[in-house]
Amino acid sequence: MKNIDSLTLKFFYEENSSFLNGAVIQKIQMPKRTEILFYLRNNGENKKLYINIDPKYPHLCFIKDKEDYSIKIPKVPPMFCMQLRKYLEGAKIINFNLVEYDRIFEFCFHSVDEFGIENNLVLSVELMGKYSNVILYNKKSGLIIGSAHNVSVDKSSVREIYGGIKYIYPTKQEKKDILKTSYSTFLECINDIPSNFYYFSNMFFQFLKEKTNNNEDLFKILQNAQFEPNLIKDFWACGDDFNEIIFNYYSKIVNSDNLSSKKNKLSKIINQRIKKLNSVVEDKIDIEKYERYKKSGDLLLQYLYLVEKGAKKVELDGLSIDLDENLNPVQNAQKYYKLYSKLKSAKIILEKRQNEAEAEINYLEEILFQIRIANSLDLLEEIEEEINEFILLKKIDKTQKPKIQLIQYNGFEIFIGKNNKQNDY
Repeated sequence: MKNIDSLTLKFFYEENSSFLNGAVIQKIQMPKRTEILFYLRNNGENKKLYINIDPKYPHLCFIKDKEDYSIKIPKVPPMFCMQLRKYLEGAKIINFNLVEYDRIFEFCFHSVDEFGIENNLVLSVELMGKYSNVILYNKKSGLIIGSAHNVSVDKSSVREIYGGIKYIYPTKQEKKDILKTSYSTFLECINDIPSNFYYFSNMFFQFLKEKTNNNEDLFKILQNAQFEPNLIKDFWACGDDFNEIIFNYYSKIVNSDNLSSKKNKLSKIINQRIKKLNSVVEDKIDIEKYERYKKSGDLLLQYLYLVEKGAKKVELDGLSIDLDENLNPVQNAQKYYKLYSKLKSAKIILEKRQNEAEAEINYLEEILFQIRIANSLDLLEEIEEEINEFILLKKIDKTQKPKIQLIQYNGFEIFIGKNNKQNDY
């Protein structure tokens, strides 16, 4: 998978800074802790800016609809979303900046709080792989107000991130600018260009290298790369402008991952259920013991005269029968008939449960097939709703019922569930 690099972000910045500078945030949503959606307006135009800081695919771009990323808005927003709404809804972007050489966008806002006090705030969007984050801080004091991911000293001894401490930039990588490098220095670093120079990811460097025949040509093309957006477009090969490139490339990957994750989650629920049902299907009554009880009772009644009272065991027609010495022969026979009757009832109940289990397994296997061939999250959510109604309600009936809390109040019994479905039950 291609990773977004600082050169791609540089061209995205140049392409979209005119809209972002001066834009007003009308609405903020966070579908997940790693996703932020800003509804922006500027020059009579509305746009949705999508930010994703998932370590697998950190990026930002404008999207047309929430369906572009199969975005689902939770009923209860994350805490950081509430902070962003408090400080930034209605705020104006007075400056939009890309930190040189880094994958860090800075949105500078002018806002007025509930007390009428004017503030200049900065939202730092750090698109740096596993260290990706979104951090809101006060520009004047430098103090962090909140972040998508808090980083304590336990998680990092290099850079802590949480409310109330100073915001500091990530440590700069010790790399060179190809435009400020001599050809001789370039040759010294030729064996590992991505580690020695800004802007060039390993995949992009290999792409450029294939376009050259010698080191001198490679040096020239690397120097020109910062001024040749078409080179980057050819590398990504999925759009005519940089927003389209980022959107086309990452939306496909994100949606594919979301689809795969949802399929795995639903398949796991169903397979666990099928495993339990299979244990029911494979359960067996000891038929030999079942028939032996009946035969023991029959023989005891048939040969009463041969059974001595107080005997512990008797052998009749080649069958050794254990006896209760405190019972007479007729009572011992009745005891065996009761055991036989109990096993007979259990056999009937088990056979009924097994038939039901086999029917349910067939139904669940049909759902598994539907999950495998599903090509959209909307379809999977319909299947999930069906699973919830069919499987999860069964769980509440059979396993969660004893866990429902009961309290006494003014002579009434009140049952308290742990979730909506339990409360409905």
